[in-house]
Amino acid sequence: MSESGVMDATATRLDLRGIPEREQPLALIAQLSEMAPGATLELHASESPDFLLRRVNVRLREALVWEIAQRDGAWIARVRRAEDTPARDVLDLLRRDHHRLDTLLGQALRRLNAGDLAGAEPRLREFARGLRRHLHAEDEILSHALGAEPSGPLEAMLREHRELLEQLAAVDSSLRVAPDAARPEAWEVEPFVALLSGVLAKHEHREESDVFPVWAARHAALAPDAAEALLVQVRDVLYAT
Repeated sequence: MSESGVMDATATRLDLRGIPEREQPLALIAQLSEMAPGATLELHASESPDFLLRRVNVRLREALVWEIAQRDGAWIARVRRAEDTPARDVLDLLRRDHHRLDTLLGQALRRLNAGDLAGAEPRLREFARGLRRHLHAEDEILSHALGAEPSGPLEAMLREHRELLEQLAAVDSSLRVAPDAARPEAWEVEPFVALLSGVLAKHEHREESDVFPVWAARHAALAPDAAEALLVQVRDVLYAT
């Protein structure tokens, strides 16, 4: 992230100077968890907080962006959610969509655990729509634009995508009822969603670790207008109305 000499107006503050160093990551994560969409956290420290922010950002799967400046003898960072800023490139967009899908599925699972099937269903429908679009973008657009013949990590990714669709079909089936049948209970649906959540988390980790570096190298070789066109094409698929 950048270090700048210019800062905007004040925002919600977290002063690290009175917090022991070992406790600073958890204090920062706790503060970030309370941030509303579009909000900014102004972080004050006695030295540049860039290393701390990088550590936390790894734990949050690159969910943050920030800029740092010195003012009145202190280091100040203005921190925002990455999702509140334009995506840098198509791979950044895919990572953000991973996070969005994880959030939706986690919200649905928490409601199922609380016995709230009615609250879980809208999130499951939105998740299912989003996952299918995400897999289509990777299989039909990115694999052709940035991948060679399916092999190695790419082959594994495509196979896992088929497995995810099978898991999603099992969730859909658990929610489907005949016209004269009783609606399922939350506890009947929860195991299918929990299994899908675990499979998805492992898949996303492998994909970001094994496939994205290959795609990043090939993306770097694209002309700027081609990279921008690819970003627009995938964004239109992910967020089509």
